[in-house]
Amino acid sequence: MSPTEVPIHYVAKFGDYYPAELADLFSESQESYQNAPERPEYPEKTVPEGWPSQHPASPMIWDSETFPTDDSHKLYLSKAEVAEIDTALKFIQDLSIPPSSISKSNFPLPTLGPRLEAACHSVHFGLGISIIIGIPSQTYTDEQNVLVFLGISSYVGETRGRQRDDGARLVHIFHALSQGYKDNQTPIFNNNTQVFHCDFVADILTMYCITPASSGGANSFASIPRIYNQLARYNPEIIHTLAAPDWVFDTYGYNPPWHTRPLLFYSPPEDQDRDAMVIDDDANDESDEEDEGERTPRASLLNLNEDATIEADEEENDAGNGIPKVGRIITSFSPYRLSITNKLNRKLKLPTLTPRQQIAVDEIEKLAKKYSITELLPSGSIVFVNNLAILHNRNEFTEDPSKPLDKMRHLMRMFLRNEELAWPTPRELWLDWGRTFGDFEGLNEERWAADMNRDYKSQRREAFTTDSAY
Repeated sequence: MSPTEVPIHYVAKFGDYYPAELADLFSESQESYQNAPERPEYPEKTVPEGWPSQHPASPMIWDSETFPTDDSHKLYLSKAEVAEIDTALKFIQDLSIPPSSISKSNFPLPTLGPRLEAACHSVHFGLGISIIIGIPSQTYTDEQNVLVFLGISSYVGETRGRQRDDGARLVHIFHALSQGYKDNQTPIFNNNTQVFHCDFVADILTMYCITPASSGGANSFASIPRIYNQLARYNPEIIHTLAAPDWVFDTYGYNPPWHTRPLLFYSPPEDQDRDAMVIDDDANDESDEEDEGERTPRASLLNLNEDATIEADEEENDAGNGIPKVGRIITSFSPYRLSITNKLNRKLKLPTLTPRQQIAVDEIEKLAKKYSITELLPSGSIVFVNNLAILHNRNEFTEDPSKPLDKMRHLMRMFLRNEELAWPTPRELWLDWGRTFGDFEGLNEERWAADMNRDYKSQRREAFTTDSAY
């Protein structure tokens, strides 16, 4: 079925897949898709106009042969640092501070904190991946593990994204079948090998390994800048395909049934001033003091209000905050959300991938496998991944059936954003980023379920969701 056979103009019942505040952005996405120029039949010989022939020099350009072998991306905790975590945990518990209010200011880590902040800078401007190892996860209760995860991760990103329509900011990853549930093909609930992808959608992906699998379950990571350089040199036509706005994303039964956008973006150096963007909105002239304590104080960074204008905060830029002003290749590559797969036996047939798109997807998977590094997260480790520049997958895993259920593979996941160091969000991604990080009327409930089984049984998928990405 061709795209034109599926109507993309309709009266949107907002509060369905997109909240009403995103109506204008969705209309813009529709127009971009409809007005896309005809693609030439011959392969393009150069990268898109204005894009670099090679990615600007960056420590994030690495492969399996050049990735540092000194474990510089790993932070091993000392006994003293573990003691700091326990002290901060007790402080949180004694004051009954709720999960949504946990931050660096009330989870003090005098020695570990600066090391975590250095890891945060590396996630944004270094290798793009950092792993914290040595948290005594097996000695904590479920509730304590949630609090520790929130406290440590607040040093990397304090804005936590919505992952489900029920307000879940934290979700659990485990093999549903091994836990006695029916087989669930949602990637976070099965044990199959995953293709390379970015999670949908986040600036930073973080996962806390409470317990690893009996066998397998390692994650591999691949650098998009490295993949870009290879494509730019030998297959620039694939970059054109990835940057085109005609990729169809399934919403799995919601209204609209699908939407479109590119998978690859280029943010030139001059756009980096927007790392310090502020909103000048005459219609909402509130003081900084009034904004203090907001869960997502810079959610308006996405400029969802059409009356708002964006200006660079020159004082912050001039202050030398350590943010490199370089061009960046950005991706949001989630094959599970494309119309490649149709595991739910949908009645509505969505537009299928074009031959060029299928070639591009296959090539990304091939190069990611070639250039990737592999890490098996041990118990008590947290991985932070730059979700805009680093692809990841997961290998197949198995569980020993004799193990107690609470000793089988279990991870927690959050989507984070660091408002001070965040990369500029490409306009074409505002629609999806807004669904995760925006504040919308009636959609700001926060859910922090500590018990994975209770969360699994009670999760709701209603009018607004980011579903279960990888």
